[in-house]
Amino acid sequence: MMIQTEKSMNEKRVIGNPFQFAILLDDQGHEIAITEEMIQKACDDLAKRCQFPSVRHAA
Repeated sequence: MMIQTEKSMNEKRVIGNPFQFAILLDDQGHEIAITEEMIQKACDDLAKRCQFPSVRHAA
């Protein structure tokens, strides 16, 4: 939910999450929407490449 309030005569403040979408620009300047699926895939790929420390048991 976005609530818009007036901060001053020339400035308005938006309360809430201001990010409704994000885009990438390709080499030709075309906009490509970043989807949740793209972010999840990137996170999964990163997790596969990371070397997590081994689990240590308490002594």
